[in-house]
Amino acid sequence: MVDTIHPEAQAAFVPQASSSSPPSLPDTENTTLTATEPIQGKYGFVDYRAAASPDSHKRVPPIVTQIIDGLTTRKRLPEDSNQLNRSLPLVLLYDDKGLELFDRITYLPEYYLTNCEIEVLETDIQEIIAEIPDDSDVIELGCGSLRKTQLLLEALDQARSGVTYYAIDVMPLPLHESLGALAQRFKNISFVALCGTYDEVLTHFKKAARRKTLLWLGSSIGNYSTSDACKFLSNIVDRALVPNDAIIIGMDRKKDPDVIMDAYHDSEKVTDEFELNALAHVNNIIADTVATLKGSTSPEPSIDGLFDVSKFDYTGEYDEVTGRHSAYLRALEDMVIRWPRELLATVKSICGSEDDLELKQGELIFIESSYKFGKTAPEMVARGSGLTHSVEWTDSRGFYTLNLFRKPLATMSPLSSKLTSETRQAAKYGAPTDHAHRLSALLENVVAMRQPSSIPCVSEWKHMWSAWDALTLNVISKDKLFCRPIDLRHPFIFYLGHLPAFADIHMSRAESAPLTEPASYAEWFERGIDPNIEDPTICHSHSTPPADWPEIKDILAYRDRVRERIVNWVSRYDDKDGELPSAEASRHVWMSFEHEAMHIETLLYMVLQMDPADINAPAEVTFAPFRGTKAYERWMRFDGGNAISLGLPGDNEVSLQSEMLPPGHVFGWDNESPQTSVAVEPFAIRTQPITNGEYLVFLSQQSTSAPDDISNYDNLVPKSWIRLGASDDYGVRTVVGNPSILSTEASLWPVFVSHKQATAYADWCGKRLPSEAEWTHSSRTYHLAHALARVSDPATAMFNLQTRKSVDSYLDRLLSAHGLDPHECTWAPYDMYVPIDANIDLVHWHPTTEATEESAKMYDSVEQKVGLPEARFIGNAWEWTSTQFHPFEGFSPSPMYAGYSADFFDPPSARDADSTHYVVKGASYATHRRIAHRQTFRNWYQRAYPYVLATFRLCEDVAK
Repeated sequence: MVDTIHPEAQAAFVPQASSSSPPSLPDTENTTLTATEPIQGKYGFVDYRAAASPDSHKRVPPIVTQIIDGLTTRKRLPEDSNQLNRSLPLVLLYDDKGLELFDRITYLPEYYLTNCEIEVLETDIQEIIAEIPDDSDVIELGCGSLRKTQLLLEALDQARSGVTYYAIDVMPLPLHESLGALAQRFKNISFVALCGTYDEVLTHFKKAARRKTLLWLGSSIGNYSTSDACKFLSNIVDRALVPNDAIIIGMDRKKDPDVIMDAYHDSEKVTDEFELNALAHVNNIIADTVATLKGSTSPEPSIDGLFDVSKFDYTGEYDEVTGRHSAYLRALEDMVIRWPRELLATVKSICGSEDDLELKQGELIFIESSYKFGKTAPEMVARGSGLTHSVEWTDSRGFYTLNLFRKPLATMSPLSSKLTSETRQAAKYGAPTDHAHRLSALLENVVAMRQPSSIPCVSEWKHMWSAWDALTLNVISKDKLFCRPIDLRHPFIFYLGHLPAFADIHMSRAESAPLTEPASYAEWFERGIDPNIEDPTICHSHSTPPADWPEIKDILAYRDRVRERIVNWVSRYDDKDGELPSAEASRHVWMSFEHEAMHIETLLYMVLQMDPADINAPAEVTFAPFRGTKAYERWMRFDGGNAISLGLPGDNEVSLQSEMLPPGHVFGWDNESPQTSVAVEPFAIRTQPITNGEYLVFLSQQSTSAPDDISNYDNLVPKSWIRLGASDDYGVRTVVGNPSILSTEASLWPVFVSHKQATAYADWCGKRLPSEAEWTHSSRTYHLAHALARVSDPATAMFNLQTRKSVDSYLDRLLSAHGLDPHECTWAPYDMYVPIDANIDLVHWHPTTEATEESAKMYDSVEQKVGLPEARFIGNAWEWTSTQFHPFEGFSPSPMYAGYSADFFDPPSARDADSTHYVVKGASYATHRRIAHRQTFRNWYQRAYPYVLATFRLCEDVAK
């Protein structure tokens, strides 16, 4: 049940133009819509409806074929593998009477959705219209009665100029009724009515130079499962939007099931009348169609309707797991549906028979779903449709949200739904079969990471290149490519050549073929510098750059030739079933991919040290105001007392060198091998990293306790901050702005610091940093326990934080409840349940807010009720550990890249002292998903290096 016509209905039910239709403008592919078409006090009207063909009177309309198909075919609902139902198209709810009934529903006390959306619009209207610029277009998908949209238009009329509002509907009469009054009322807004389907209308907007904001209000998205919503939105993104265009979507949240059931089963039975009216609408459509087929100008009174509406009632049910309310029309007695003679040929073509339709007493006909969304849904929708989730506004009860999404300039990975969708590739490269996959079957309602193919596919390469190009060719202006914002790194132009040169060296080895010309680039750009920050004269072996850098256009041409080489090689194995490359060649290609992914992050933290005025923002971003909300600080205990495995199993570079690529193989860097076992004693760890706001308090304490020690204070100020004016406030460096720690959500972002700064904070608190083993054990155990708890019986799946129960003991109990022996159950670290909303992959070009007391309370009490505290281990920032960067026992340097790790290991003599490098775990917001999801990945940085996207959390020992 929605406030606007369902998009599928828009596409399916296209009324043909008639002599009674209002005058319309010509509709051609070259139609150009401009803000000058409407006249002040009036409105423009453009008719995009498909022109009637000469023999259209002989055809059965699409809506009729959909009715026949739905009634004669039993289908499963999305996310429902058991129940099969006949169905009717959702559009049938929205004839003139249906619209009138629905308008009555929106005023009922039980139907909270409309009032919640109005509350959001009234409360946050100034923030909302701040996202809509002057001289832009506002386009509403299915305008309906415009009751709520008027609130937005009133604010725009007062605060904006040059705005044109476009209302889309398939029916001309509602458009004229709605816009006629509005055009007279609002003098500073131009109005245009667009009559047609979304497919017919939206394509033309991509040609426009003006900024666009689409409106999809009324929780219309709730008629879709998340995957279907992503498909619909991705079509809009591709066909109608350009970077920085926005879409505002209403989303109804999961909540108390009784509240939801009351909303769809009101005491006055208006909803019952609304749903049953669909059957009357079917009768009218069938009568009209039969009359048209017979050549009559009006329906014949003698034609009986398909349905006797009095023999049905309305029923519905709410599935709390999927968050879906399903509405059905139920037969009250056995009956036979007889098809009109004129439709028998159509019926037979659809179902292979002209037989009458028999309905049994109690049989259900599905009519609509209304999905309710959890807190991760906006991020899931964004990542599945090519958007970025920017802002969320909610009502006082947290029942309903308006969400702002924008189209980004680039995405680092293909859409989530497409990454592993190629069954041909999955069959070719296979997938490991172990306990993790047994759990995957059990956790079908949990979004779990699926192991991608061993070799990144072409679409993955192209998406990563789009992010790299956005960074090097848009964020950094051409005249700044010779800048060197960090003295310990080469200027930007080196990295423009380094990425293709490194890849070409490995591609030439994979193909046993010559280097791409000019071959000298491989020598100049092969390896960058990483000197010791405390003694820059100490540096590993690296390339000697040329006296004069090549022309930028020449480097880019070289880059394109190397990219073409990669695409040709990868396509060779994408397109031929059964053909596998060698493991050695595949590793060269994989290594090139992850090397490039890592350097996107390197280049990003270099850019962040530039003068903000020299950075070209890749996206328009709104930072929410800070309203004093506290960070969610909880502690989780782990029993420890056992050994855990670190490292990647089964990836021996030497033994695989001469073999064909094994199915489902997972590559890792040399420091991930060989797998090793590490003992973990009982410990407790904080659920969230330290935030900017918390670190600012620590910093202020240092200046107070030692006011004369300026040098120490300066050494503790993060390089990720920038002072804002002469105040005590700092901004956080991002490529999309420097939001204030005191007045924006940046207060709740994790702080980016050096290992030295993190240790100083921990010492100040009387705590410590977790070891690599402790951090890994916490992340691995928590993620799996959280995933299992979401589908377990509530009596089993409860974790009481107040009684200090350990998470690993809790996981043991959950595994046992599902018939898995905790002592025999192992899972591959690369197959962990990384949260779907983890901030990785540059889905945001900035950190995002960590959990707050407010969000955690909402999460525990409403959404999942699993009892686990809300924790984050992956995304936003890497996390410092107390583990010095040393090799695992039995380590062998990579024959393909011997210096990757070995050049940075400290000598054994440093084991009992401060090391130069320390291990970091997790992933930052600029980490590629392949690395973020492979939890065995070991990153490292110098302890004094202050520029990296690395944060920390606190840890402490606990008694056994």
